[in-house]
Amino acid sequence: MQMNRPRLIGGLVALLAFAAPALDGPAQAANDGEIVSFVGQSGVRRITMGVGKSIIVDLPSDAGEIFVGNPAIANAVVRSARKIYVIGQAPGQTTIYAMDKQGRRIATLELSVGRDIGQLQNIIRTALPSSQITARTVNDSIILTGQVDSAGDMQTALDIAKGFVDNMSKQGGTGGGMVVNAITIKGRDEVMIKVTIAEIQRNVAKQLGISSSTLTGNWGTFTQDNPFSINGGALSAGALNTVTKFGGGWSLAQTLTAFERNGVAHTLAEPTVTAVSGESAKFTVGGEVPISAGTTCTGSGTSSSCAASVTYKTYGVTLNFTPVVLASGRIALRLATEVSDIDPATSATISGTTVPGFRTRRHDTTVELPSGGSIATAGLIASASNQAINGVPGAMNLPVLGQLFRSRDYQRKETELMIVVTPYLVKANPASALGRPDENFADANDPQAWLLGRVNRLYSTTDNPEAARHFSGRVGFIHD
Repeated sequence: MQMNRPRLIGGLVALLAFAAPALDGPAQAANDGEIVSFVGQSGVRRITMGVGKSIIVDLPSDAGEIFVGNPAIANAVVRSARKIYVIGQAPGQTTIYAMDKQGRRIATLELSVGRDIGQLQNIIRTALPSSQITARTVNDSIILTGQVDSAGDMQTALDIAKGFVDNMSKQGGTGGGMVVNAITIKGRDEVMIKVTIAEIQRNVAKQLGISSSTLTGNWGTFTQDNPFSINGGALSAGALNTVTKFGGGWSLAQTLTAFERNGVAHTLAEPTVTAVSGESAKFTVGGEVPISAGTTCTGSGTSSSCAASVTYKTYGVTLNFTPVVLASGRIALRLATEVSDIDPATSATISGTTVPGFRTRRHDTTVELPSGGSIATAGLIASASNQAINGVPGAMNLPVLGQLFRSRDYQRKETELMIVVTPYLVKANPASALGRPDENFADANDPQAWLLGRVNRLYSTTDNPEAARHFSGRVGFIHD
């Protein structure tokens, strides 16, 4: 009986290459020292094992010859006619054939040698006892398959596998492998997030100025035009003109400009968006304002033509979030909100074109909340006060009379922003359980529109909420 000398196994493995029609069943992950038996003649077994691990192969009949396809991959040691010791030496794949004395094939081993992932499998099983994850090797990479309860469990398994790959690469001195995620999540949860954005703004502007000029004068002409440097010009529609005459044959004309403005702005937005756990969602409500992007001219001389181009700037309320449902039922939430609007006070004129300014407030955070729990970001208070006094040097500092030679421009802005975030775990509802905004809406009839000025029918009022208890047919929508 002729026996082969021990040989090594080497090369790269492709896990999908084992799906050949001639093989029986899926590949089996073998542990160190495991006994692999063949039942019947011409059996085929697919084995996945780690580098440095060994298995014992029991043959169905006496072997006369052992053939190793790639001697750099596996070391096949023969101790008896019916027993082979196979040792994995390097990552790769090969085939081992056992032949009897008549040259007939009695056993075939399809070997896939890669990383030893037995320890990784134990770590994942200990860290995630309720999950069903199987680790397989492909060259220096690891494929994770199976099912987990949540996206958090899947991320934990990926982190463990990546740490295992990095550690094995450092020990072996080779390049880092990959971790392929083929894990599925059982019944992925959906998260609905409700964001309340409330803001109050208060603006105060005051202007008081006197411009003077001489109507007649023996010594020359005097002109005083005090600017309003903060608000960019007189905000009043008209001015009060007074004429002051002095002795000596000359007179002084004075223009009094006075203006005061108080404004309050209230912003309230409550967007609600639903997304699958682990996926991102975006919600935007607002608009776009055109902004000049320059002028493009073609041709030359009298045949040239120019066309203005514009770009669009988005403003309004924008919500971006990515929820991840953890195993404990809590929700890890990555949230980004933005509130922007047009600010005429910061507009600029460029090449004769007025470009609007924008006021933007952004809020980025990562929090962990239970379903129905809320977190508030408050205290975003901003207060700005600007004041400028312009006038004639020296004359503007005179007591009482100095007011005739100066102008005062004052501006104050105050704002407070509050953002409240509430995530919920949600499930799909039947269509019959959802209401529409136009449900039960009915237009007012002609007499109601003519005599009462109504645009829709009312089925109850504040004074008589029971008015619609015994209605029939279509009814109104708005409660007044």
